[in-house]
Amino acid sequence: MNLKINNLNTLIETLAAKDSVNWLKEYRQKKLTQFYEAGIPNTKHEDWKYTNLSPLTKQTYTFAEELEQIDLTAFQHYHNDDINIVFINGVFCEKLSELEDIPEGVVVSSLEKAIAKGLVSLEDFGTNFKNPHATPFVTLNDSLAHQGSFIKIKKNIKSSRVIHIVHVATPTTAPVLSVPRIIINLEESAEAHILESHLTVDDHISYLANPLTDIFIKQNAFLYYGKMQRESIEAFHVGTTRVWQEHDSQFDGFSLMSGGALVRNNIEVLLNGEGAHTAINGFYSVRAQQHVDNHTSIEHRAANCTSHQLYKGILHESSRAVFNGKIIVQPEAQLTNSYQLNKNLLLGTDCRIDTKPQLEIFADDVKCSHGATIGQLNADELFYLKTRCIGKQEAIRMLSRGFVDDVLATIKSQKIWKKLQCKIPH
Repeated sequence: MNLKINNLNTLIETLAAKDSVNWLKEYRQKKLTQFYEAGIPNTKHEDWKYTNLSPLTKQTYTFAEELEQIDLTAFQHYHNDDINIVFINGVFCEKLSELEDIPEGVVVSSLEKAIAKGLVSLEDFGTNFKNPHATPFVTLNDSLAHQGSFIKIKKNIKSSRVIHIVHVATPTTAPVLSVPRIIINLEESAEAHILESHLTVDDHISYLANPLTDIFIKQNAFLYYGKMQRESIEAFHVGTTRVWQEHDSQFDGFSLMSGGALVRNNIEVLLNGEGAHTAINGFYSVRAQQHVDNHTSIEHRAANCTSHQLYKGILHESSRAVFNGKIIVQPEAQLTNSYQLNKNLLLGTDCRIDTKPQLEIFADDVKCSHGATIGQLNADELFYLKTRCIGKQEAIRMLSRGFVDDVLATIKSQKIWKKLQCKIPH
């Protein structure tokens, strides 16, 4: 299987003409060849066993152009106190982005300008990750990404303002393929709060979002990161977040997923320095025929590192969810402490969850645990609430909220929590 993309050759020629550095031209061509050689994976691939991507190949996609007119009344997704970076249908929108008065020590730029200024190198394009099992969608983004953002927090800078990356889908004449590329660098002892939102102004737009976010966290740096995905019920979203951590760095990540017809979120974390800590937690709520697939991978490459994962999901009606969480502990990663848990609540009569926590341990002095649960609401608790004159639907809502409270409590950044709490599905 492969994607059908209108005017692909024209786009490639345009990108080659615009690329200001030779390494990027060569890199794009190499990755495009790899993508077409690999093709779109089918369910015979182990990593895609429970997610059928054939619906993606039935569309013919095009690339959006910058909108000349934007309905600002339909765009209410950000706060003026934030540093806002806005993309409309995958295209950077300078008009809506608020990049004035950037604090000293914080660099925020469009990807195109950052490359032209020499702020971005080949290593920033994620070549350090070198994952032999990288999804073909990463290589697709590598080859076609021409819109994106570059963010750097300089050494010892503690950025108090939220940097909000806002991706918004608007109606188009044909399904759009968006391939935004976000590069985030935190230098030594830096700190930042970054939220990435994927939203829509219309719940019945068909498109394919293929974002790729690469995060580099240096020694003693701390990143609070959130990803919110509330897209059209006809949209496809295949996104990847890759995190590279050094000595004593910390990453606190949270994903909130409630939109899209078919959603795949890949998160890859590499703990490369002793004493690093990572937390990747998330909540997904799916309804009707929605399908959401979360794949996480945390690789411990150094001693005395810790990792924590807690993912919870609520499934309604005929929805489907997949969770595959992998923890890898390399021989040199002694004294690792790693925890992983996936819990699911089934509220529909025909919903389904496939959950697969995994451990691959090659060191002998470690503490690792993992688990998964699948269940329904407790009938006794539901009956008790009904005897207190609480209606059935309200009782279900209350018990469901109680189910997710502990995973929501893992969001350590109050700034990000305040933005996510009003978006949590009831």
